[in-house]
Order: sequence, then structure tokens, then C-alpha cells
Amino acid sequence: MAPVKSDGGSTSYYNIPEYATDLQDLIEHKRMEFGIGNIFKACYRLGEKDGTSKRYDLNKIIFFAQRELARMDREEAAQS
Repeated sequence: MAPVKSDGGSTSYYNIPEYATDLQDLIEHKRMEFGIGNIFKACYRLGEKDGTSKRYDLNKIIFFAQRELARMDREEAAQS
């Protein structure tokens, strides 16, 4: 998807498709990679999942963010 210009107000990348009834619909709509989808879910439920805490979810977000950065680094290295 091409980047959308923003003036700080509401823009099209915040629009939710009409068919979206749960997070998985949004993850698929935005074509998120596995790790990004896990970050998105952990952010949304932050500390609300039974048996977990905010710290658990924040560590999960960090873990998947580091993996995503490493994946991007590998892709960039392969392209050069």
C-alpha cells in the first residue's frame, strides 16, 4: 500500500472496512505479516488476556518488533 499524506487529522488509513467484525478482519485487510499481526493483537488486548499482564504483552510486542526489524534487515541486505 502506498503511504497516505496526513495533516494530523483523520485519514483514510484509519477507515475500518464495513465487513470487519474482529481483529483478524483488520489484520487481513491491512495485509499484516504474522509478527505485525501479533503486535496489533497484543496492543489491542494490553493486559486484558486472562493469565497475562501488561508486562507480558509489552514484552511480546518488543519480541515481535525485533523479529520484524531483523526480517526487514535481511530483505534489505538481499536486495543490495
